[in-house]
Amino acid sequence: MTALRTDAPPPLLTLLDGLVALILARFARHPAERERALAETDDLADRTTETGDRLTAAGNFRTPADGRTRGQLLAAMATCLALGAEQPGGITWSGAHWCTAPHPNCPNA
Repeated sequence: MTALRTDAPPPLLTLLDGLVALILARFARHPAERERALAETDDLADRTTETGDRLTAAGNFRTPADGRTRGQLLAAMATCLALGAEQPGGITWSGAHWCTAPHPNCPNA
C-alpha cells in the first residue's frame, strides 16, 4: 500500500493493508474462497456502503454487537479491496493503492 491522499484515518488504512494481504494469501491458498467472494460482491458492497462511514470516527462502536458489526465491515471492505487489487491496475481507495501485479503508473513502484 502507498498512501497518496487520505480521507480515512491512517490507522484504518494500516489495518486494511494488513487485512488485504491476509485475504490475498487466503485466496492464493484456497481459490474457492475467491470464487465465493466474487459471488458475494453485491452483498459485500452493500454492507460496506451501509455502515462504512462509521469506521472513520472514534467511538462509533461501543457495544459487543457493534464490535461484531465492525469486524464484519472490516472483513467486507478488505475483501472488496483484495478483489480489486487482483484486477489490472489494482485499486485505489481513500488515497491508498493495492495491486498484485506490476502496472504502468503504479504508486507502489
